[in-house]
Amino acid sequence: MKKKLLIDLQYFGSIPYYKKMMEYDEVIFEAKEFFVKSSYRNRCEVVGPNGKQILSIQIKKGKNKKRLYQDVEITFDHRWNHIHWYALMSNYRSSPYFEFYEDILEPYFTKEYSSLFEFNIELFELVNKLLSLNIKHSLTKEFHKEVAEDTEDCRSYFMPNKAFETEEFKEYIQVFSSKVGFFPNLSILDLLFCEGPNAINFLK
Repeated sequence: MKKKLLIDLQYFGSIPYYKKMMEYDEVIFEAKEFFVKSSYRNRCEVVGPNGKQILSIQIKKGKNKKRLYQDVEITFDHRWNHIHWYALMSNYRSSPYFEFYEDILEPYFTKEYSSLFEFNIELFELVNKLLSLNIKHSLTKEFHKEVAEDTEDCRSYFMPNKAFETEEFKEYIQVFSSKVGFFPNLSILDLLFCEGPNAINFLK
């Protein structure tokens, strides 16, 4: 098995995304790629009383079609951060562990970050710490289409509306599973709020 994983940096990435990262000795986030629209780089999926809900970060429109991910800026014209936090509170207030993480997470939705990449790095490091995942990670210094032999390339592997192979994942009790059924590939936040510290055992 290859020891390193090259992958895109996502906004509260999905459970399969984190499960994939835990299989490697080192994770390398692609920092020099062009920003990919309609991806999990600026959106995540949670579940509410009516089913799956998409939370998207609003980004500033660039002058050119292609922009480096690191150059993408966040805009707060429509207060997406407040909308996301309200959605999380509404959907997960009754979950077993939301109250344990509420005070830790809320500041990330009140501070206005300028860089999407820097925001996502902070969120990844937060989840890495909260769940004691111990994922060793680094950033690319330049872009290469080809990767080293000891590295698996999963850039844009986990994408919305794209089928990707995942191992069968053990179901856990979600807040609205009795009403809307179980959703297997939600944001890591869903697993965190429903299983707390035990989430790491579902990822291993």
